[in-house]
Amino acid sequence: MKKRFVAIALIIILLFIITSCTKPENQTEVYSFSGENENIVINNGLIIVTDDLEKFIGGDISFKGEEPSNVKDYFDRFYFYKDGNEETIMNNATTSQGITKGLNISSDLGSISSKDLFFANDLELIVGSLKFSISGNLIDGEDFEYDLSLIVKKVY
Repeated sequence: MKKRFVAIALIIILLFIITSCTKPENQTEVYSFSGENENIVINNGLIIVTDDLEKFIGGDISFKGEEPSNVKDYFDRFYFYKDGNEETIMNNATTSQGITKGLNISSDLGSISSKDLFFANDLELIVGSLKFSISGNLIDGEDFEYDLSLIVKKVY
């Protein structure tokens, strides 16, 4: 009986060692993105995907010409195309309700993270069709809108 117990214990220990040694390592994928057109530039954008976390970092925006000033409100959005439809990854809305002086547009575009931010096959679509748009209204009632296609490159 004692020999049987020792044999079972050794088998369990051996199985534990084998399964712990053959466990796959955490996979990490890192993508950078940027883009520019005649009006705006997006730099330092990142997509980080691990087994436990998916993170989208919007990077920063700068204006090539005159930056909209006295902004009443603006809305920025990162999106991609899936089955012909726009799918939003991250968006932000900023407003200056009740004040007479407008806002300046923040250069930091923010970030978002989640365990399941992207669906399994969406990362390929994001790499192929990532877009950015920013639109808004100025205090004087004038509207503005800029759209940009982004280039996504796998870094790691």
